[in-house]
Amino acid sequence: MDHIKSLRIHPLTAAVLALGASTAAAEEGNADQPIIQFGEVLVAADRNPAAKEKDESIVVVERTRLEEQQPESIAQTLKYEPNIEVVGGPRYSNQSPNIRGLSDTRVLQTIDGARQNFNSGHRGTYQLDPELLKQVEVKKGPASSLWGSGAIGGVVAMSTKSASDLLNGDDTFGGSVKEELGTNGNSTETTVAAYGLSGDFDYLLNASVSENDNVEIGGGEELADSAGENTALLARGGLKISDNQRVDISFRHNNRDEAVPSNPNANVGTSSPLVERDITDQNVTANYWVQALEGKHTSRFTVYRNDTQFEEFRPTQGEDGQNDNTEVTTTGIAINNATEGFGAQWVYGLDWYQDDVATVRDGDNRPENMNADTDVMGIYAQAAFTFGDIFTLTPGVRYDRFEAESQQLEDSARNDSAVSPSLSAEIKATEWLSLSASYATAFRAPGVEEMYTQGTHFAYGDFSFMGLGFLANTFIPNPDLEAEEAKNVELRADIAFSGLATSEDQLTVSTAVFRNKVDNFIEQVVINPHFMLGFPMNTTYLNVDKAELKGFELGVNYLVSDLELGMNYGQTEGKDLSDDSYLSNIPADKVVLDVGHYFLQRDLKAGLRTTFISAQEQLPEEETREFGKYNLTDAYVTWEPATGSLNGLKLGLAVDNLTDEEYRVAFQELYMPGRNIKLSASYRF
Repeated sequence: MDHIKSLRIHPLTAAVLALGASTAAAEEGNADQPIIQFGEVLVAADRNPAAKEKDESIVVVERTRLEEQQPESIAQTLKYEPNIEVVGGPRYSNQSPNIRGLSDTRVLQTIDGARQNFNSGHRGTYQLDPELLKQVEVKKGPASSLWGSGAIGGVVAMSTKSASDLLNGDDTFGGSVKEELGTNGNSTETTVAAYGLSGDFDYLLNASVSENDNVEIGGGEELADSAGENTALLARGGLKISDNQRVDISFRHNNRDEAVPSNPNANVGTSSPLVERDITDQNVTANYWVQALEGKHTSRFTVYRNDTQFEEFRPTQGEDGQNDNTEVTTTGIAINNATEGFGAQWVYGLDWYQDDVATVRDGDNRPENMNADTDVMGIYAQAAFTFGDIFTLTPGVRYDRFEAESQQLEDSARNDSAVSPSLSAEIKATEWLSLSASYATAFRAPGVEEMYTQGTHFAYGDFSFMGLGFLANTFIPNPDLEAEEAKNVELRADIAFSGLATSEDQLTVSTAVFRNKVDNFIEQVVINPHFMLGFPMNTTYLNVDKAELKGFELGVNYLVSDLELGMNYGQTEGKDLSDDSYLSNIPADKVVLDVGHYFLQRDLKAGLRTTFISAQEQLPEEETREFGKYNLTDAYVTWEPATGSLNGLKLGLAVDNLTDEEYRVAFQELYMPGRNIKLSASYRF
């Protein structure tokens, strides 16, 4: 990673400069130009506010697929994609995606352009009800040249619904009600929405309430402490200021109550006591779009604030239990510009965000309270130069500066900077074949918990009878952690045919090979064994592994008439280059077969998705568990009359794990949920 110490731009100054440039460009445009249609949010993961077409390198899961699947978590929406695995165990609130062997803080998530930075211990990080989603996009592999810190494994960009997504034709008002039932855990979810258009103002109110009892794993055994309740609300309003300007403001609220182990990917035990959690996640996001230069320039200006709070009570700890409170507040500004000119298509902008982390730990033998903050500023630019409509060269670069400080530790102030370059080249070899090669770098700044945690990690007990007193493992802060760095090389081929067997069929094939080298992996380690008992007496975070993640992906889709066929395959191998040993948390090889067919003039669709997971035999030497192969079959049926008196009604049936397979995802502790039959009925008016 390159280090630069000279460039300092205050975030508000940069924001004013960038917004001023956008406004000036808008004023240069013709005031009498026709109405400009803003691009669909199809490639938000590539930060192009003018994009109108799907980028083949980005996975897009649209609302139609979400309604077929009826997912219980954000991670579940991505479970059919190659080299993406659901990790975090069977408790849905704790699940997250593992992308090419990397997960958690190494995968950046955004909602409507706002970064979601909450991360603390074993607490879940995805706090959005899938029912509020319009679509989910995934950019696999390092993406720091556009996104900055945290995008070592990729980006998960979520977009929520808006009124324009739901209104039909010339309608100015609409609403919907939906009920979902699931047999596994007796789950229920009720969703209501109202939306409309009044002049140039559009609005949406969307709320849901859900609950589930304890989940059953494959074979029928009940998983204790896996029940929960969730309430979600999305309110947004948009105003078309002029033919080329629009503003949109949204408020999102999510609250979940549950009683789970402190590590939800384990059972309740000595090291993972029962925790009663009240989780509140709130977000306000404002977006302003402007187009100018006859549609050749588009700017998106985003301001957001997230507040995620975990209020926890441990009833079995101490005489009166223990109270914990963890709160992370993120305030941010993002400006994205897309301009066509000077022989290229330019994407450029800036990000500024600040994380404030506050924790309160009640009781003895606990980590100490923390009050720390991180301040990050980044600017980026990328240009796509096209030569003869055949060859495209896209260089990019980003500069980030981050600062962190803990109020509890003296001399804890930390600042550093990073430059993240990227380069890709694409050639249109024929009308049906595109070949590309890319090189991308990424970094992840160390988090405040990794640098500043202190106090007791866990207690061994009172050994006074041996003259040793009370023994405990304590945290040692490490403010000098280096940022994680990634360098990814990827080769890709995309093939598209039409008119093979009939005049209307389509065949697409995408394949990619990649190698991602990650240095300075930050890991929690226990050290300093007791001179008599051998217990590790300290825990700290260190830069350890030099990892190499390499793999292959293949996706094939064929559409003909009312038939949809799909197949994909993914494999990833991960090694520690310091000793050539295998890494943990690498997904096993996966094949997915997908068959779907429309009936009744396309009012009814039925489908089957079968997933074949290989045994994971590439294990670190210290791993004693075995992770065998398994097969999963999911099915779905949806019926939505397009005309007639039942127009507006939609019925859905989805069956997960049809054969009630008992299986465990590689490197996870618990077995996953068994068969779940899900019914849904909705009506739009």
